[in-house]
Amino acid sequence: MTTPRGGDTVRFLHTADWQLGMTRRFLGDESQAVFTADRLAAVAALGELATEHGAQFIVVAGDAFEDNAVPRSVVLRAAEVLAGFSVPVLILPGNHDPLDVSSVLRCRDFSSVVDGGSVVVLDGSGPLEVLPGVEVVGVPWTSKRPDPSRLPALLDSLEPTDALRVLVAHGGTDEVYGGRSPSVEAIAVSALEEAVDSGRLDYVALGDRHSVTRVGSGERIWFSGAPETTDFDDVEVDSGHALLVELGSGGPGGVRGQCTVTPLRTGRWSFLAVNARIDTDSDLDALAARIEAIEDKPRTVLKLGLTGTVGVALRARIDEEVERWAALFACAYLRDTRTHLVVRADDTDLTDLVDGYAGRAVADLMELATGGGPESEDAGHALSLLYRLVDGGAR
Repeated sequence: MTTPRGGDTVRFLHTADWQLGMTRRFLGDESQAVFTADRLAAVAALGELATEHGAQFIVVAGDAFEDNAVPRSVVLRAAEVLAGFSVPVLILPGNHDPLDVSSVLRCRDFSSVVDGGSVVVLDGSGPLEVLPGVEVVGVPWTSKRPDPSRLPALLDSLEPTDALRVLVAHGGTDEVYGGRSPSVEAIAVSALEEAVDSGRLDYVALGDRHSVTRVGSGERIWFSGAPETTDFDDVEVDSGHALLVELGSGGPGGVRGQCTVTPLRTGRWSFLAVNARIDTDSDLDALAARIEAIEDKPRTVLKLGLTGTVGVALRARIDEEVERWAALFACAYLRDTRTHLVVRADDTDLTDLVDGYAGRAVADLMELATGGGPESEDAGHALSLLYRLVDGGAR
């Protein structure tokens, strides 16, 4: 292998977890179509970022597709996008799209791009020289069951080199569990750091975690996160990015060059978990102002956890706002596990409007709503709906 000239800088993009073909159960058909298109657009943005920042290749650290049975349209459109890239793209099979007999990365629709093109599937056959003096090694998943022996075996086989070497791997690390991993697929961070410190690796590109995450004590082991957000911000802390990695070639005798990692924004979607206490109209006003200030509402998903003690009129107003937000945003809904709105027993909003049998039904609902039992939330909804009907508020 030819060693890069001293002082040269190699630039590449590190990305992972595209999961093209992903669906989200809470999205309606219209929002799901936009979500699907935007996931592919985030991949297309990688090619533009590579050109803009002078990246010489792209590594994909697993899970390019949601699974090996994604619709053909997803495969063909992904292949079309990748065919337009001006730099090599090296794709590692992950646990979602393992390199088994049904691999989407081996199907004809995708291999027509791979064969003779700039897209290469890292199948574990050995180091790949992607540029003079720069090699990439990968540890592909060959089934959905992890093989914890493959990465240690690869690391043991590597010798120190004066050239630049990038490892691409997919899976969680034991660092997440404080060194006590409950799963056999967890990657030992200490083994990766030892390989870096001994000159066998210059950078480790990881996939699986959807948030941008630096691993270990140095700057050379990273999760890139997913290029488009897939989960709420109480789970994914910093998704929607790719990483621009710059490696200095160093000097003779194995002197290590500089490593700089810069997150680049690729995603457009937001998944927001919003919790609030609502006891008064002013509390709801404040929440509404906060939510109305959110930009790009058609690409934002809200899950709301609301607690408090409210009157029937305020509960009705809350339900009206949530229904409005559900229509305005990609999705908005109340979380059953985080929402507990108690309707005040002394509320006269409905007793002033209904009497007779209906009045007695309202009294029964009020008793259920304030009882704190499993029926309380349903009773609160019923009172809210009744109030909106008799007060002319329903649309």
